[in-house]
Amino acid sequence: MQRWAFRLYLAIVALLLLCIVIGAIGIKTSWGAFIVDGSVPWKWILPCALVLGFAFIFTDTFIQNQEEGWFRRYGTQIMATVVAFEEVRIWRWPRRFFSGGSEYRLQLEWTSPQNGKIYTFSRRVRDSKLPVSGSQIPVIIDAADPTDYLQEDFKRSYDW
Repeated sequence: MQRWAFRLYLAIVALLLLCIVIGAIGIKTSWGAFIVDGSVPWKWILPCALVLGFAFIFTDTFIQNQEEGWFRRYGTQIMATVVAFEEVRIWRWPRRFFSGGSEYRLQLEWTSPQNGKIYTFSRRVRDSKLPVSGSQIPVIIDAADPTDYLQEDFKRSYDW
């Protein structure tokens, strides 16, 4: 939800900036003059949009930290088995340029000893050293609902 809202915020800011640029370019026309003159309260709109954007960022970070804290305090760590992995396509060029490697999504399975039901988990690995199929990966789950788990990325190498 927060990521969707943040993308909406970015779209709104982009539209506002586009209006300013088009208004500055089209200052000779009536609609360009309307955008740039004092008719639109830009001194309030732009700062409010920026404050909302930072509120989305901080809210998202706060919620993620609260969720991680809850799982660390009340969650149960299990060892899930790697059953498959696939390369994640990175379409954002800065991320591909600065990350220096590929990202992979691990498919993990764990069988509950209480009911024998198989649960699947997905984890992202941003590392050059991938685990082999059949290796064990720690996953923190909610014991009351094993489908709910801490979705964190592996960012360091582990000895598989």
